[in-house]
Amino acid sequence: MQPLLREAPERPISHGYGVVFPPMETLAKLSLPDRRLAFLLAAEVRRENPDIDLPDIPDPDSTDLPVGPAREADIDLGKTEFGEDIGLDLARLLDGRVLVQGASGAGKSWTLRRLIEQTFGRVQQIIVDPEGEFKSISDRYGHFHVEAHKLDTAALGVLGARVRAHRISVLLDMSELDREGQLQAIAAFFEALVNAPRAHWHACLVFVDEAHLFAPFGGQSSATTSVRRSAIGAVVDLMSRGRKRGLAGVLATQRLARLAKSVASEMHNFLVGMNTLDLDIRRAAETIGWDASKAFDRLPILEPGDFVAVGPAFSRSPAVLRVGGVVTHHKGARPDIVPPDEVDTSTAAQLLDLDSLIDATAADDALRDENALVPGLRTVRAFIRDPSFPVAGRIFAELRALHPDGARIADLPAGLAVTPEDANAAVALLDQYGALEFSGEGADRAVRIEKGMRQ
Repeated sequence: MQPLLREAPERPISHGYGVVFPPMETLAKLSLPDRRLAFLLAAEVRRENPDIDLPDIPDPDSTDLPVGPAREADIDLGKTEFGEDIGLDLARLLDGRVLVQGASGAGKSWTLRRLIEQTFGRVQQIIVDPEGEFKSISDRYGHFHVEAHKLDTAALGVLGARVRAHRISVLLDMSELDREGQLQAIAAFFEALVNAPRAHWHACLVFVDEAHLFAPFGGQSSATTSVRRSAIGAVVDLMSRGRKRGLAGVLATQRLARLAKSVASEMHNFLVGMNTLDLDIRRAAETIGWDASKAFDRLPILEPGDFVAVGPAFSRSPAVLRVGGVVTHHKGARPDIVPPDEVDTSTAAQLLDLDSLIDATAADDALRDENALVPGLRTVRAFIRDPSFPVAGRIFAELRALHPDGARIADLPAGLAVTPEDANAAVALLDQYGALEFSGEGADRAVRIEKGMRQ
């Protein structure tokens, strides 16, 4: 009952045995899950102490519980398993951040979309979209759409500073960047957000889908060590130092085990969805405060969109809820089941163009074989295959017969019965491989075999 005492007025209703029960007006100001818990506790006290005169207490399983005035900043998230509306306190969200976790298909991206739609217009929003799934958000609500692949890291840093200065809600689309490019981009952008001057410290929600891609645990990334560490450090800074600067991360990840522990440790609010792996269920149970047996019974059978909410922004005790609907199109959803078109063999061959793929494979094999050669053999092969090689061979033979003297370059075409263009190309090829040395200028320019090749 300690949380209720903090909400109680100066003169709570006091009874024997040290029981203190706030009036109904105070209870009505609590969140629905907390209010239901208070009714359950009061009912238990009445059963054990029938002589105590408690006020009329509603049935805790009733869906018609008294409702107090909602906080202005509350977010409509969905309904609990008891059919009660459940909200999210925006101020406490900004203080404690949110982590949405669940296996693939659990409804993480849907939940992020719901939170974005419900908080739009109340606070600045920055959406980091690694897969290009949230474009419909910017189309409907006017978030400035930024294609990250068109900016280098320096430009992304400047962008982050300007976004903070002007409080512009943006969608940072990283779908065209490779994984290493995404890590470099997030490091530059988040560093600028966190290091903005104090005058630009405004409240801002930073939504990050697939957060484990940007802050992977251990070595679970193909990026180089320095890039990975830089990205993890930037995300950790956002989640820790960012709180006092008004930045609140709302992160989604498939597995807690794939997200850097230094990031998860900064979270105070959690939405945990369907989990099927033993390790994930145990980690989730520890996170939401369930015992292992309950977690193994409930978490694997949660439906998509069902989450266990826990944290000061939701409720003081875990509450199972179904996330409400969304207005914008959700690209992350499974496509509808549609039977494929019937295609005959000849049409399939034309559409797939298998012959060109076979030819391309053969060409790639030849290139791979050539690249597999040791550098010396590769150089010799390139020299022999050059179109100027025949004339170059004749020039080398003539100059070798003349060494240690040489010949004027202008005399080579007539002496070899070739065009000046072919002679010049052959001389350039020999020079490319360091076989010649030159002297003189203009028409008197002469060439001879390089000293080291006169054996």
